Amino acid sequence: MEKRKLSAIPRPIATPEMIEIADRLGGMRHIVTAELIDDKKILLLNFFEIQALKKGKTEADFRTFLSHEDYITQDLKTSKTKWLTASFHGMYNFSFMDYVWNQQEHKSSYRLNVFMRSDEELKMVKDFFREYSTPDDEYGLWTGIHRFQQEVLDKRLAKKHKKETDKIDVIMNPIKDAPKEFFDWVWDTGMSFARYLIYKEVKKGKALCECTHCKKTGIVDRKKIRLRNNEKGICPFCGSRVTIKAKGRMPAQTHDERWFVYADPTKDGFVFRYFHAHQLMKSDGYLDVAIHKKRIEREISENSRAIYTFPKGKPKYESYEWGVYKQRGDYRWCPDQGKIACMECILYPRNLPQAWEHTPMKYSALEVLSTNLPTVSMRYEDAIEKYIEFPKMEWICKMGLNKIAKGIINSRYSGYQTGKVNIKGNTIYEILGLTKVNTRILQAVDGNHDILRLLQVAQQIGLQFKPEQLKEYYETFGCNTDLLKQANRKTTLHKIVKYITKESENYPIGEQGACLGYSYMRYKEREDPRIERKQNMAKDWLEYLKWCKELGYDLNNMFFYMPLNFRKVHDRTAKEYQKFLDKKAVAEKKRREREAKKRMAETKKALEEILGENGNIQNAFQIKGKGLLLVVPASAEDIKAEGAALHHCVGTYVDRVARGETNIFFIRKEKEPDKPYFTMEWRDNDIVQCRGSRNCGMTPEVKAFTEAFKKKMLETIEKDKDKGLRRCG
Repeated sequence: MEKRKLSAIPRPIATPEMIEIADRLGGMRHIVTAELIDDKKILLLNFFEIQALKKGKTEADFRTFLSHEDYITQDLKTSKTKWLTASFHGMYNFSFMDYVWNQQEHKSSYRLNVFMRSDEELKMVKDFFREYSTPDDEYGLWTGIHRFQQEVLDKRLAKKHKKETDKIDVIMNPIKDAPKEFFDWVWDTGMSFARYLIYKEVKKGKALCECTHCKKTGIVDRKKIRLRNNEKGICPFCGSRVTIKAKGRMPAQTHDERWFVYADPTKDGFVFRYFHAHQLMKSDGYLDVAIHKKRIEREISENSRAIYTFPKGKPKYESYEWGVYKQRGDYRWCPDQGKIACMECILYPRNLPQAWEHTPMKYSALEVLSTNLPTVSMRYEDAIEKYIEFPKMEWICKMGLNKIAKGIINSRYSGYQTGKVNIKGNTIYEILGLTKVNTRILQAVDGNHDILRLLQVAQQIGLQFKPEQLKEYYETFGCNTDLLKQANRKTTLHKIVKYITKESENYPIGEQGACLGYSYMRYKEREDPRIERKQNMAKDWLEYLKWCKELGYDLNNMFFYMPLNFRKVHDRTAKEYQKFLDKKAVAEKKRREREAKKRMAETKKALEEILGENGNIQNAFQIKGKGLLLVVPASAEDIKAEGAALHHCVGTYVDRVARGETNIFFIRKEKEPDKPYFTMEWRDNDIVQCRGSRNCGMTPEVKAFTEAFKKKMLETIEKDKDKGLRRCG
């Protein structure tokens, strides 16, 4: 449509007949006139607001031009030409009909808001939109117009979307399917941690084993092969590393999932392609009811892509994900909506040198890192930025310091690493803060940042580890540098680790909850239970030594320092230590109560000087009548009894009174001096609070009494300033 030509058409004016009709149209909002223009190719609808017509205004509210391909609306409320592209359904402050409730019939219905001026015009509109109308349309021609406008909107939206999807297709079409070698590597290497040896004891010392990798089953001698649920081991049939599962203790389903990234070269960089691999292992009970009678089910799909370029040597990427485009029902590559959490991934290494040969990542050695850690997920997108910032990370990768490299890459998670890496160092020894010997030890055990910290501390105190000793110490005590520094250890670290390894053989391990096992452990390989047992016992052993020290045991005696049957000794000592703490708590409670009693006596003496002692009632003082008394509690028991009687928390204030942090006074009626009435806290020369039964507020008499007390106290404090005296409070 030619907007310039359409806007030149004279604006319509309402006829006297229309003004007369407007008075008879009740709740309707617009009168519509219709005419065919441009050789009957365009239908022009003019909308006159009924309320405006009633006020004598003859100008139209707006007019809409409709062809068989498009429509557009001109706003006539302004003298300037203003076009609106919304459909009638989407126009502000306009609707064909209202949703109304019929009170008599108790049902709702739609009521038309528009009135066509004449039957001839009504027929003209019906004929124009005949192909969009049906005889069953409840609201006649307006339903047909709505269908037409919706079709135009859909075409407009499709055209707009096509501009975006065409750009995406230009980027995506050159990317070919990943090769078969990649998918084979995913299951054979990347998911190799998800291999299981399922066993069931059939008779003493003999177990029937099934390997999910080689699919072989057979009888195994348990004296020759260690079989413990969830421990790591070697398959007796194919020799692959497996996780051992007791058939009777298996969950119904065991999920293992990882994200894998495959790099493809592009003209200006490369594309990271993210594949989600999922393996499901079923128990025997689940197999009985499952449709697919297979122990292992696998699937892999590509879900996301990141297109990398390097303008001025800096990494820049655009992300896309596979999903429903704009909620239109079509699955295709879409702009990244942030719905797919795939950054923690495993990088396929075999084609990397070719994939980023012409990029700054050419010498990053990340293919070495991913080859050495083929089952470990890390943020390889962060690795690109970290390498640009710290190119010497190449040295760390090529030296086989894989876990240090992973820690550097994933440092955004923790924000803090235990073992410091000096990225400004000129040599690898300056970067790691280690000597040549300790650097080789770190290489030998492929230590992480915690092990780096252990070596750095050991180097400072002159302690030299051997690789196996360092590995065993870390598996037992983690990054415990305090134990390294202890000068009063009763034996060598090696003997301590050996002792814990032996005693922890049947030590309990923490059981993972159902939710944790389902969500977290499916993305992370669980530690070997043998290591978990050692770490649990090591924590308990260090705690046990503290108990023994407080209980006064002679830790120079190895019978106490490294007892046999540690678990039994630990539990017995825990009970002894709890009794010791209970006894200590009782003694401390008595000490606090004595101290509180002493301080309250001092308070009473100070008040005697200020207020004068009341001769009739012990510990009581009168303040300007009001029929009330101020009573100083004589003991901690008095304070507790006050709290119990008035149902408030003053009984917990005994410790504060004992420390001199506050003062507690009782307010009693003169006629009932022994009956709790109100409790007042005096601190820092002010009344902090005064509460009655169940924390109720002060009565007028009590408030006047407390104000008189406060005034008297402040006057006395002011007089004593020059004397340098310290009174109550």
